[in-house]
Amino acid sequence: MRKSVPSAAILLSVVALGAGRAEVLRPHARLISEQIVKNSSDISYAAILRQAAQKGWHYQPADIAAGYRHHFEEMKQRLIDQGYTIVPDIGG
Repeated sequence: MRKSVPSAAILLSVVALGAGRAEVLRPHARLISEQIVKNSSDISYAAILRQAAQKGWHYQPADIAAGYRHHFEEMKQRLIDQGYTIVPDIGG
């Protein structure tokens, strides 16, 4: 049985829900944890790589690592463009 690949819209919805706790303190703030963005980006990019592999496309490890970094930066920029503030994670 083939697993379904989550779409970017679903991932962004999950990311937005993660910011909900911060909005209790500041109702108009759209804060989101950098770690949540990173995790969502990694999941999304892994799905892209899986689809590419199913089509027979193969990439060098260095290209894959660069792709993960690029995808993360692009996702961060899209969220910033949508009005989110990405906050660094505080260890706990």
